[in-house]
Amino acid sequence: MKVINSLYKTLTSTQSIYKNREYLTILVYFALLFVLDYSGIMTLYDQNFVRRMINMYRRRDPLTYQSKLKPFCEPSKKMLSEEDIKKLQSINVPETNDMPWFSRKNTTTHQCCDKFSDTEKQIITEISEKVRQKYEKQIGKTLHYMDDNKATIYVYHGKYSQHLWHVDPQNLDEIFNVIICFKKVGGISPLQCKNKEGEEYSIHFEEGDAALFNGGTTVHQVPPNEDENSERTVLSIAFTTNDKRNKGGNLCTFIGGGNNYVNLIKIVLSVFTINLVLTYLSGVNALSYTFLLIYIFIVMVIIKYVPLYLNTGLGSGRSSSFYHNLVIVLSFMLFTFSIKGGIVFVSYFLLSDVFFPRSWVEYD
Repeated sequence: MKVINSLYKTLTSTQSIYKNREYLTILVYFALLFVLDYSGIMTLYDQNFVRRMINMYRRRDPLTYQSKLKPFCEPSKKMLSEEDIKKLQSINVPETNDMPWFSRKNTTTHQCCDKFSDTEKQIITEISEKVRQKYEKQIGKTLHYMDDNKATIYVYHGKYSQHLWHVDPQNLDEIFNVIICFKKVGGISPLQCKNKEGEEYSIHFEEGDAALFNGGTTVHQVPPNEDENSERTVLSIAFTTNDKRNKGGNLCTFIGGGNNYVNLIKIVLSVFTINLVLTYLSGVNALSYTFLLIYIFIVMVIIKYVPLYLNTGLGSGRSSSFYHNLVIVLSFMLFTFSIKGGIVFVSYFLLSDVFFPRSWVEYD
């Protein structure tokens, strides 16, 4: 009881210090979060995991990636032989569905190779090498394996399975993706891409067929399926033409496409705990909702229009839309279980994307 009373007195005294000093509250919160950010304690694959979360969502925001587009997306018929197809079909894929996201649902992700048998690992290794060699011949470029970007099997289950329009987070035309269909049941969805004029076209699959594309510079999707009995199973591999820059780790890899619940919980708990501590130390709960409403509106204006019209040489240089930033803010309110804390927490990362050194926040 004494401990609880002591914490209550500390909280009360902290809030009294910041009363009517909203700017000081924000600055203290930002300063504490900056220390954590700079220390590297929040780093995942060489980038703060919160920035990775934001960037992963922003792959749906055309305003963020429109200047990075260099579309490349073409079919490759009979990439795999019948023998290769049978080998891939022998891999034991779990029936568990991924956690649905904003743009993807009714899917299963089976990532190589933690839960693969030795035989299954060998199948992936052999087929990946065959695909790499054929890919090189088709595009006339030397391809290298990504260090961390593991070959992944995706299953799209029946009606309403989808992965809507997006580009991959790293907008690099040196990363070459391939999707190979090795199991087709019923009327499966194609891969759809947009050319440089924004026109849509489809690549349809039979078993063994592939699509070759730059996922980070091409707008693409798997449109919603209408056949409730369909099953679309593909192998996805990423290669790079840059042998000195082939680290491919990303948030999707870390959470296993939504299947790694342990890592998902780690992320949510980290966001919740960091905000909880910083909220009490900075007195954020004393801020009025009126102040925060005006504050977040100003933040949204800044992060949209400063990168759009001013070449400051700072930040990622990417603008972003009001709608998608509103979704991001609401999401972090949910992760932090706090309206006030969620707004201030995510605003630090949104503003840092505009004003921090480019080498720190860019993700190309």
